Amino acid sequence: MKTDPRTQRALEGITTRLLTKMQLEKAIRLLTGMGCGLDSAAVKMLAQGYETQAHQMLKAGRIGEAKRLDRRAHALNALIVHGPDPAKMVAETELPQGYAGKFLLVTITGGGFNQTVCLRSGDSWHREILNNTRATIADLGFYDAQVDPLGGAYAGFDRDGSIVIWGSSDEFGCCDKQLAASLVARAYPGRSVTVKD
Repeated sequence: MKTDPRTQRALEGITTRLLTKMQLEKAIRLLTGMGCGLDSAAVKMLAQGYETQAHQMLKAGRIGEAKRLDRRAHALNALIVHGPDPAKMVAETELPQGYAGKFLLVTITGGGFNQTVCLRSGDSWHREILNNTRATIADLGFYDAQVDPLGGAYAGFDRDGSIVIWGSSDEFGCCDKQLAASLVARAYPGRSVTVKD
């Protein structure tokens, strides 16, 4: 059934307001359930606003806030490019260049996600990585999504740029290191990724 132009514009306006409030889960439900269109220009402006704010926060030394805003921009840009697919709106792997430390594999289900596996890093404890990942997913407006740990390990960049994965998490056990290596390899194509036990 085709929606008349006035209804279509009204639905686009509602979707844009939801995206302005970073309520991606509700916006995706509207886009897929009602079949309404997306005001790509408005969404692009929102994404650019987040990119600008992220740059300002980075210059001010507020790295955590800059990352949060950058994730929002990434999610909105992915919505424009890939459509309402939550798995494309969340980075598969977050492992910064030069990182040496703990990482955690997680699975995201519900809220539009269908068993999406991601690799997350950036904290001194695996529990904090999990908590921060949950906070990130909620910040994007995926309130019904559940983030569960799949085990952890360590990763480090060698001087030559190659990446090594080893060890396990005391709290969550060992992750599937081969899966972790494949996620890292996709994030860093052309780099050597080695698993050492």
